[in-house]
Amino acid sequence: MEDPVCFGRQDRNGVHVKKLLAIAAAVAGILLYRKAQESEARKTVWSQSTDSVE
Repeated sequence: MEDPVCFGRQDRNGVHVKKLLAIAAAVAGILLYRKAQESEARKTVWSQSTDSVE
């Protein structure tokens, strides 16, 4: 039979891992969003710079 104290520790470690994964996913999402915004801004500037003069 497993020791309840050890089982509790394993459960808390699992919770900590889940929290770290959630934080890592949130940070990755923020970084991807910023990268997409930067890419779109560069694309807009490039389009305006290379637009034909009328």
